[in-house]
Amino acid sequence: MSELSTKDRIFNTATELFKVKGYNEVTINDICEACEITKSTFYYHLKSKQDIILHYYDHIISNLTPVLIQMLEITNPWEQTILLFDGLIQNIMDLGHDINSQLMITNLQENRGIFDLRKDLADIALRIIQKGQEAQQIRNPSSPEQLYEAAAYMFTGYEFMWCSLKGDFDWKDKFFAALENILNLESSLRKYSN
Repeated sequence: MSELSTKDRIFNTATELFKVKGYNEVTINDICEACEITKSTFYYHLKSKQDIILHYYDHIISNLTPVLIQMLEITNPWEQTILLFDGLIQNIMDLGHDINSQLMITNLQENRGIFDLRKDLADIALRIIQKGQEAQQIRNPSSPEQLYEAAAYMFTGYEFMWCSLKGDFDWKDKFFAALENILNLESSLRKYSN
């Protein structure tokens, strides 16, 4: 097993500190001390504390993509859709509303691409939606691109609500109920909406 790079160690350590103490309570000095590195080493790898959270979503996608590709072997496109979005929601919830709120605030101050659709994830989602339409599970005749974009931005809206309400919001159930309606999911598959 290979040792983590310094940048990965900084990333992992900072993320754990953010979860325990809260993003605003953690300083670069705290991160350096926990990693046993100097400030110059920190700045060699990252520009700021914000860089850690700005790259977190890309980190989630890069770790989730291989799992999602394997999941394409599942025959039921709706199950694939649930796994795709559930994996994203769970990873974001595991990070916590405080860090996700800071991520949104940072991107709203200056567009750093956090809300951009990720190609790897979009390619997988488009294949799943198309398979769902062919299997007549997804009855909305709009293009897979339009349906995925609607679902992705709806996802962000529910994520925003979850952060705004400090995690006191049933993100998964609300999202999947709305997704069933947007996709016009075949009625026997509906679990969240009637």
